[in-house]
Amino acid sequence: MQSHNRIFDAHFHIGAYGRQMFEGQRIQPIPSRFDHVTLKDCERYVQRNQIAAGVVVPTYLEDQNAAFEYNRILLEAISGSSVLYGGLWVSPLEEVEASLDWTLTQLPCNRIKALKMASNTWRPFGIDPSGWTSRVRKNVERILEAAKANDLIIHFHTGYLPGADPLEFEAFLDVYGHAARYQLVHMGEAIAPAFRFVPRFIRWIEAGYEVYTDTSIVPGFAPGWMVEELDKHNLPCDRVFFATDSPWGRFESEFWKVEGMDVPDVIKKQIFWKNAAQAYFVDE
Repeated sequence: MQSHNRIFDAHFHIGAYGRQMFEGQRIQPIPSRFDHVTLKDCERYVQRNQIAAGVVVPTYLEDQNAAFEYNRILLEAISGSSVLYGGLWVSPLEEVEASLDWTLTQLPCNRIKALKMASNTWRPFGIDPSGWTSRVRKNVERILEAAKANDLIIHFHTGYLPGADPLEFEAFLDVYGHAARYQLVHMGEAIAPAFRFVPRFIRWIEAGYEVYTDTSIVPGFAPGWMVEELDKHNLPCDRVFFATDSPWGRFESEFWKVEGMDVPDVIKKQIFWKNAAQAYFVDE
């Protein structure tokens, strides 16, 4: 399948999703054979798809404590793997402060490369700092300070849900844009949010924010459009990573989304490996 020597999957998951209640129905959207429950599942995934390195983050559910529990699985997994690096789940909500405290005590850890947040799960708060309580603000700032001190990248979910819409990140970046490095995962995730995301991403780079994004989940037009816009604005294509969000994204479709772009092969090689390897300080 692959025309490139190395693949870096910059965002995929560990921890069972299993069966969940969603809007009154019990669902199991990920077949058990594809669910990344343990290190062995992740190892099978990277070996099957010839992935040379990747950043794995906890699966998150409505109950944020479950995602914090998956931090323990993640730490065990990355300690037993030569190709997996980790992104610990963090949240600023008051009710999970004890879990946040424990998580931040795991730093520094040389195989932890990221902290994963999803502001769409912060109900009743969102990503706009003007709506936060003082406790939420304090916890956000603790997370950003930990990322800065340990040279970690903050993963933020972007998408169509309240709290994740690219429009809402403007207010956050106005205040905290220079406080850390950010991987704005999914490039907007869906068609309309991608329309909002791509032009703003260009502006955020031009504003001096150290922002990255990845190709996971977003519809297939978006990565090519992003590359064209970067070129149009005379910006290098060093802020775009390949990622799958597996098991939510399937490797084959995510791979061909990038491989099928009408761009020079050198750009594809950057997206598949070089950009993320450099940003995450993984040896070439």
